Amino acid sequence: MFERHSVLAGASKQSAGGPLRVGESRDWALVQAAAFAGTHAEFRMAMRSFLGADLPGKIGDVIHVAGRRLLKTGAGQYWIITRDHDDIVPDLQRAIPAQMGTITSLSHSRTCIFVEGSTARELLAKGVPLDVHPDIFHVDQFALTGLHHSPVLIHRRGEDLYELYALRTFGLSVWEWLTDAALPSG
Repeated sequence: MFERHSVLAGASKQSAGGPLRVGESRDWALVQAAAFAGTHAEFRMAMRSFLGADLPGKIGDVIHVAGRRLLKTGAGQYWIITRDHDDIVPDLQRAIPAQMGTITSLSHSRTCIFVEGSTARELLAKGVPLDVHPDIFHVDQFALTGLHHSPVLIHRRGEDLYELYALRTFGLSVWEWLTDAALPSG
């Protein structure tokens, strides 16, 4: 099996100190599960049986089950974010027959960058066309948006903690924008 390498290998991995930390999240895996048209009901039942929980009902919601995060990213499309050593793809492919939907590992195609600290919201507000105010963008919500002309999924993991999933191709660009925009925060 191929080893996953960080697109940020040549960049500084983490800022430390001050009211803001920006770093690369590691040790995670990402799987996309998608239902084909006309199979949504049986797909949801099969996924529920496999995961032990219902799938999120609307885009933007996150459900936690057995150390995994389930996100509905589109109509009949879900992300499962889990620990790197939790190789669920083979079992999930057995649970979802090929005529019902697809199971695709996306771990190698994404970079996950975290922004944490008391000024994290202000940093993100500089670059995303999204209202990140806590009354609007709640803990454990996510949004598909853009940052500096790059598509990203932003997941608010905690009061002052956000994770940004960027396509690997744009990972370094997103990293550079974040670290440059964070300079005034220390």
